[in-house]
Amino acid sequence: MTEEGFDVMVVGSCMTDLVSQAPRLPKAGETIHGHKFFIGFGGKGANQCIQAARLGAKTAMVCKVGKDFFGDNYIQNFKDYGVNTDFVGQASDAATGAASIIVNDAGDNAIVIVAGANMLLGSEELHRALPAISHAKVLVCQLEISPQTSLQALRMAQENKGQ
Repeated sequence: MTEEGFDVMVVGSCMTDLVSQAPRLPKAGETIHGHKFFIGFGGKGANQCIQAARLGAKTAMVCKVGKDFFGDNYIQNFKDYGVNTDFVGQASDAATGAASIIVNDAGDNAIVIVAGANMLLGSEELHRALPAISHAKVLVCQLEISPQTSLQALRMAQENKGQ
């Protein structure tokens, strides 16, 4: 981190999106054939951070992913977009968050998320990131992590601004 800090710092979620496209959403207990499948990077926090980086902001992410294939890929994706990963932790006791998404031809969807390592992000990680949080121009939080963690991050930023 340089003296001036980050333009945008995000404390939030990383989800691996497992997306199936089908003509319609299945009924309860029904199996249907889809016509396309892809894996993408999602999570409200990560999406916000990547978009800010794409717009030219100097960004950093505070998050937790699993020590697994999806987590390793997520970290590389952040690096590919120029997002600082100093505060991205990897949990060995939980998988990277995942979202199973079914999208029909009309664009309607059904989503099930398993938060996984996102829910392990807490005080320890926030305190490690405190110098960066206190110098960030903008701190972004959302509720795909523990609401208490988001609230703590916001309070820390307010109490330590510029210190």
